[in-house]
Parts: sequence; C-alpha cells; structure tokens
Amino acid sequence: MSEPVVDLGAIRGDWNFHARYVTKAMEQTLKRTQKLWRALQANAPAEGEVPMDHPLMEEFIEACRQTRALTDDVLLLQETKPAPGRKPAGKSRASKGMRKSKRGARR
Repeated sequence: MSEPVVDLGAIRGDWNFHARYVTKAMEQTLKRTQKLWRALQANAPAEGEVPMDHPLMEEFIEACRQTRALTDDVLLLQETKPAPGRKPAGKSRASKGMRKSKRGARR
C-alpha cells in the first residue's frame, strides 16, 4: 500500500489556515486523549494500572493514533513553511484603492 501523494502547492497556498487547523485538531485530540485516560484511571483494577480490557481502551488507542497522524501534519507544515518576510495573501492594491475612492465619494 502506498501513501497518497500530497500536493505541497495546495498547502503553500494558505499555509496559515492549515497551521491553525492542525493546531486546533491537535488541541482537541489531546483533550480527548486526556479525558479517556482519566476515565480509564478511574476504573483502575489496582494502584498504578488501567484496565486493559475496558471498552474505552479502544477509543483511547484510536485517539493516540490520531495524535500521531497530526504530528505528521506538523512535520509537513514545517517543510512547507513560507519564507519569512513573505506576507500572506491579502486584498490587492486595486481593491484598497477602490475603498479609498468610495470614501472620497461619500464626502
């Protein structure tokens, strides 16, 4: 099975959006992982153990796998980070000029 090819040009197009998305996804996944781990600890069969056969264990393992996948996204974002000094795409000069001319028309 081969890994799908990632279009790095698409990521570079809006790097900040993707960085925010990955950050939020990582935060949510870590919160979920902690919540599940606390629930497993609350059902501990003995001090310092968690129940290995508890129904929540599979969910916990899946949350850990998702965290691992998100770390791959972080590494990809590191590789594709735009050069410093390059401003993110914003409004063009033409549209800014239009706003100024509209203000002048109101006066």
